Order: sequence, then structure tokens, then C-alpha cells
Amino acid sequence: MPVHESEAIVLRRYDLADSARIVVFITREFGKIRAVAQGAKKPKSRLAGYLEPLSHVRLEFFAREGRDLCHIRQVELIHAYLGKNPSLKQVYAFSYFAEIVNEIVQDNQPNIPLFRLILAALDTGSRIDPNSSLLRYFEIWCLKLSGLLPDYAYCSGCGKCVKDEGFFALLDAGHARCQTCAQGRGLRVGAPAAAALQLMIRVSPEAFAAQPLGEEAARDLEHLTERLLELNLEKKLKSYRIFKAALIGR
Repeated sequence: MPVHESEAIVLRRYDLADSARIVVFITREFGKIRAVAQGAKKPKSRLAGYLEPLSHVRLEFFAREGRDLCHIRQVELIHAYLGKNPSLKQVYAFSYFAEIVNEIVQDNQPNIPLFRLILAALDTGSRIDPNSSLLRYFEIWCLKLSGLLPDYAYCSGCGKCVKDEGFFALLDAGHARCQTCAQGRGLRVGAPAAAALQLMIRVSPEAFAAQPLGEEAARDLEHLTERLLELNLEKKLKSYRIFKAALIGR
């Protein structure tokens, strides 16, 4: 049984037996994996402190032929993103990031750009309290890197460029329409939100998070990303509802 080594981020964990846990990781080279941590629930386990959610680790694991679950051989902690008195916004936002990645990434399908994205978002959110700009950036890029973000630059009806003036998103079809071609159908994404979409494709999460979204752009992008995620994941993400109820208040 070959032993694999990779950087990884703990997305979630749950109990398996009296002393074992199953831990879900997003790894740099191997995508999302599920691995058994034997003895992780024991008080003196050397693994326990390294397997907290949102921990960035260096992981050694192996898989037995024909088994879905891997087995953890060794873990080395690189950084615990929720380890040093995080703010409530960081706890809720980072948990939301983890839920998106857990739902959107397929098992054993490597996606190195997405791994880099979550690390960059966690680093940014550690330096500043996560805001709506950072959340929208992370949602859009998760969709883009998973091949789930439609091209909203041009009207699918007449070919007109709509990335500056806004558009109507036909969510089920994955199209953008200008105001004339949309004829009132679709989700309206105004010019400020359309401009923000173009900007976030070109800049880092830290640069985008440093520019607070206006009220209209924040509302339109929230509606767009929420609908796209729900459409593609076929479920509502629980952690974002908790985030909004506890901290955003709307």
C-alpha cells in the first residue's frame, strides 16, 4: 500500500467508533478525501489537536484496495485558522467556506487552484474580519474553478457586451441576456454588481475584500451566488443562513 503525502485542510470530522473519527480533507494533490483517524478521540492522542476543522496540515495517508476510506498515518500542523481566539465572523465565515468546498468538490478529483483559493481566502479572513466582498469572491471563484459559473460577459441572444451595464441571468440555462432580449425574465444583476464580477476575476481575494461592495452590488451578487450554488448543489447551505442570522441581521 503506497503512502501518499499532501498539504490538506480539514473540512469536517465526525465520530466513527469509540475512539476513532472520520475526517474529511481537501488535499492539494488528491482532491477531497475521507480518512479514518484511529484513536483520535482519546485524550492523549497526538492526532487530536491537528484535526480540528479549518486546520492546514501536512498529511500522510494510505488507502487499502477496494476501500472508500483512507487511513491517516501521520499529521503535521502547519496552521490552525480557528486556533487563536477567532472572531465570530471568522468562525462563521470559515465554516461556510468549508461547507461550500465539501459540497462542491468531488471525492478524489484534484483541483489545485481551488485548494489555493481556500488557503488564500482563509489567510485573508485571518487578517481582516470577513466581509461580504470576501464571501462573494470565494463563492464566485469556487463556482468558476468547478466549471459551474456561466459566462456573463455577453448576451446570449444578440451577442451584446453586458459586463459593464448589467444583465439578466437565466439561471437554469446558464445564459446572460441584455435588457432587450431578456424581456423581463431572469435574475437582474445591475451594473455595479456586473463590474464587481469583472474585477474579482482579475484581483486577489485580499485586494477585492479591501473594497467594500455598495448596497446594490452586494444584494445582487448575494442573490446570484445563492441561486447558483443552490441550483448546482441542489440544496441550501446551512452555514450561510446561520452566518446571516447571527451577524448580518438580514
